[in-house]
Amino acid sequence: MSESTLYTPEQTKALGLYLRQQLPTEIAPQLGVTERTVQLWVQKFEWKKLRDDAPVELTLRQRINFLLWLDPKTDHQLSELGLLMKQHLGDVKKITGNAKDGSRRGAVKNVVKNNIEKLDTAALDEFEKQTFFHYQIEVLKEGKNPAINWMRFYLKSRQIGFTYLFAWEAFRNAIETGDNQIFISASKRQAEIFKNYIKQYALDIGGIDLKGKDEIQLSNGATLYFLSTNSRTAQGFHGHLYIDEVFWIPKFEQLDNLAGGMAMHSKWRTTYFSTPSTMAHEAYGKWAGDKQHGIDISHEALKHGSLGSDGVWRKIITVIDAIEGGANFFDMDKLKRKYPDEDVFNNLLMCIFLDDSKSSFPLSWLMGCKVDANDWKDVRIHLSRPVGNLPVWIGYDPSGDGEGDSGSVVVALPPKRANGAFRLVEKIRMNGLSYSAQAQTIAQLCDKYNVQEIAIDTSGIGDPVAEMVEVFFPRVTRIIYSINTKNNMVLKAREVIRTGRLQFDGGWDDLAHAFLMIKRTTTKSGQVSYVSSRTKAGGHADLAWATINLLSLEGIIIEDHEPTIVFS
Repeated sequence: MSESTLYTPEQTKALGLYLRQQLPTEIAPQLGVTERTVQLWVQKFEWKKLRDDAPVELTLRQRINFLLWLDPKTDHQLSELGLLMKQHLGDVKKITGNAKDGSRRGAVKNVVKNNIEKLDTAALDEFEKQTFFHYQIEVLKEGKNPAINWMRFYLKSRQIGFTYLFAWEAFRNAIETGDNQIFISASKRQAEIFKNYIKQYALDIGGIDLKGKDEIQLSNGATLYFLSTNSRTAQGFHGHLYIDEVFWIPKFEQLDNLAGGMAMHSKWRTTYFSTPSTMAHEAYGKWAGDKQHGIDISHEALKHGSLGSDGVWRKIITVIDAIEGGANFFDMDKLKRKYPDEDVFNNLLMCIFLDDSKSSFPLSWLMGCKVDANDWKDVRIHLSRPVGNLPVWIGYDPSGDGEGDSGSVVVALPPKRANGAFRLVEKIRMNGLSYSAQAQTIAQLCDKYNVQEIAIDTSGIGDPVAEMVEVFFPRVTRIIYSINTKNNMVLKAREVIRTGRLQFDGGWDDLAHAFLMIKRTTTKSGQVSYVSSRTKAGGHADLAWATINLLSLEGIIIEDHEPTIVFS
C-alpha cells in the first residue's frame, strides 16, 4: 500500500499544499478545517521532516513562488516575502562564490552590478511561453504595437495577474531596449510588489541577484523606479510609465498631471490599469473620454480592445474573458457562491462600476483616508512586535464556519489625543474557519500587540467566539446590534471617515470597497437602517463592519478619558 493511500482526500490535499511551503494557517481555510487539525496532521505523519529533506534552495523558491502569486497580499505576507527574497538572494550569492579549484559554481557571478547579459531573447521567449495565458500574451502584443501603445488603459477583473504581467512587460522591455521603466502605486508597500516580481524573474531565468532599493539600474543603463503616489516623489523621472489601480488612487488628476511629465516624450508609453471603483472617481473621465470624442466604453466594444479617437487604447478583461483566454485557476460556480450579491459580483469580477450615491460612505471620503503607511515611523510591520508596546484596539466581524462565509479582524493604533486619527496597521480576512480558529487568530494578535480593547459583534455567530476570547482577554466589548445601535455606529464611522480621522495604507483597496458596500435603507416599519450590499454568506463588507466595531469603542463623545460605548 502506498503512503498516499493512508490519507483521506483532505489530508492528501493538505500534504500537497504543505510540501509547496504553505503554512497551516493558509492551508486550513482551503480545506474547511481548523489550523489545529492541520498541525496535528503535520505532527502525526511527520510531514515537516518530509518537507525539510528538500534542498534549502528548492524550499525557498517554493515558498517565494507561492507568496508572489497571492493577490492581494497581507502586510505579514509582504513582510515575509521581503525577508525570504533577501535570504534567497543571499543563497544565490553564496552559490556564485569561488570553488577551491578556482572554477565557478552554479549561477554566473555579476561582474558588473545587475549584469543582464545572460538574459537573451531565447531565455525570455521560453519563460514568457511557459508562464502567461493567452489573454496576457495578447496584452504583451499590444504593448509592442506602436500604432496603439502610446497610451493604454485596461479595466480588469480582480486577481487575473496584471501586476505580475506588467512587471514582466516592463522588465523585458528594459532588457531589450535599455529604456527606463516607472511604476507608480498607491503606497510604497504596493510598489514593492512590482520590485519583488522583477527580482524573482531575474533569479528564475538567469540566477541574477538584482540590487536596488527604490530603484534598480541594469547593466545596460535602464533604470526601474518604484514610486508611491506621494506628489513629492512622483515626478522628476523619465521612462515608460505604469500606474496601477488608478480607480482607487486619491487625487488622481493631480497625480496624473505630475506623472504625465515623466512620459511626455513621444518614445515613452503610458499604461493605466485598474479594477473599477465608482463613476465618481477622478480617473473615470480619462477612462470614458471627453464627450466630443464619443468613446464607446461598453464591454461589447472593448472586449478585444479599441483605439479611441483621443489616441487611448482601451480594453476590458472580465473574469469570463480571462477564463476564455486560458485562466484555469477560476471556478465560476465557487465564485458565484462566494459573491451571491449581483452588485458585488459584477464590480469585483465583471468590471462594472459602483454607484456610490447609494453608499453610506462616498468614495471621496474614503480616498481622503488613504496614506502611505510606510511614512509611519513608529510602525514596522515586519517585526514580531510591529508597534512595540504602543496600545492597540481590535475590531472583529465574525464569520460562520460554512463555505464562503467570511469574517475580518482589524488592528488600529487609537488616537493619541482627542480628535486624533485611528491608524489601521493590520487586517486579516478569514474564510470558513471554526469558532476556535477565529478565537485563536485573535489570541495570536494579543501576543503580537499590546491589545487594550477588543470589540466583537455578538448579535449571532459572534457569541461563541467572544466566549473563547474572554478566556484570555476578559475585557471584550460585546456589541449586540439593534437598529438604533447599528445606526449610531454607522453615523459614528461616517463622522470619523468624513473628517479624515481614519487612516489606512493606500494599497488597502479591499477596505475602501467594503465600506462602499454599506447602504442606507428603510425597514418595513419605516425605520432607517444600514445594510451591506451582500448576504452574510457573500461576505465582502466584513472588513468595514470590523472597522466600524472598532471605531465604536471611542463612543460618540470624544473626551480625554478611557473610552466607553455610549450608544443606546
